[in-house]
Amino acid sequence: MIAEKLLNAYIDVNIVLLAAAAMWFCLRKLITRSPWRIAFLTQLQLLYTVIAMVMLAPLIVFGFESFQRNGYLAAPSGLSFSDFLVAQYLHGNIAMAPTKFEHLLTIRSEVVRDFATLSSLFSQIIVAMLAIGGVLVALRNLRNIWQIRQMIHRSYVLRRVGRVDVRFTEETRVPFSTRGFRRFYIVLPTVLLAHADDVRIAVTHEIQHVRQRDLGWEIGMELLRPIFFWNPAFVFCKREVERMRELACDQQILGRRILGVRDYCECLLRVCKTGLGTAGCTQVIAPTVPFVHLDHRAKASQSAPFLKQRILSILDRKAIRGSRYLATGLTVLVAALVVSTTLALRPVNDWSHDRLMLSTIVNLERLNSRTIIN
Repeated sequence: MIAEKLLNAYIDVNIVLLAAAAMWFCLRKLITRSPWRIAFLTQLQLLYTVIAMVMLAPLIVFGFESFQRNGYLAAPSGLSFSDFLVAQYLHGNIAMAPTKFEHLLTIRSEVVRDFATLSSLFSQIIVAMLAIGGVLVALRNLRNIWQIRQMIHRSYVLRRVGRVDVRFTEETRVPFSTRGFRRFYIVLPTVLLAHADDVRIAVTHEIQHVRQRDLGWEIGMELLRPIFFWNPAFVFCKREVERMRELACDQQILGRRILGVRDYCECLLRVCKTGLGTAGCTQVIAPTVPFVHLDHRAKASQSAPFLKQRILSILDRKAIRGSRYLATGLTVLVAALVVSTTLALRPVNDWSHDRLMLSTIVNLERLNSRTIIN
């Protein structure tokens, strides 16, 4: 019973994640056609809200069902997706034999029971593949954390400001930031010392990530990767976060007019050139927030287009006003949509009037088929 509940929660989260990714994709397309297309910080906060609501999906369902059991909340008719399908079937909008339609409604329960008990070879293979994949991803994350920890331990402290350590190392060519339990670390390559302004730009950039709480979100998403590594929606959301947080960071820094636009762009290009042209150095690995995202693979296609997008967004310095109201409205809307999707996917255990009618129709069809056979 517990295994089935956990499996149901896992399936719900993955389905809601797919729905939320599709929702964000459509919303982003609408935003790009509006004057708010360059409100990157607003879009980043909205994306963080979407991800947080998806991860809270099991708790939302648990709380909703607890309120129902205690009588604090009545069960609204038609809120469940399966109830909606039953109502459409009874109204004649779905043409299907009653027994087949009933089987369609019970497919998920049968699949969950099969995977929870591992009663078939197929379920055993799938569970084994997910377990092995999750363990491998978790081991890779542990290896990355160990490498980052060792790199920070071998680096040199340049300055300490509050809980932020600024350090130099020869083991990387790309500035990045990460965090521990209490302290934040900004790690800079020693080659950056060739240009004094680049040090100031890189430190300012990484401190802005600290202010935006991007480091905590990066670590949180990497902790979730072993669970959702196979879900394309998770990969899409992770890539969107990486893209949006850099655009928001660039915009926030240059909006304060403490750095020159030309110097900032030249620093980006120099770091990219140094990072891509140097062999034998440690690449920036997760969970960190790098100054630029570089992909050393032969078939890589993301680094150059995104760098171009960053440069163009930096040069397009239009002011956005009133984005706080947009963020509040869109956040409430998206949160409501995610909650509605979560509640609509929950399994229904009670017998409504429509389900009793469907059961009666199914029994009549079975009785009729037996009568014809006899």
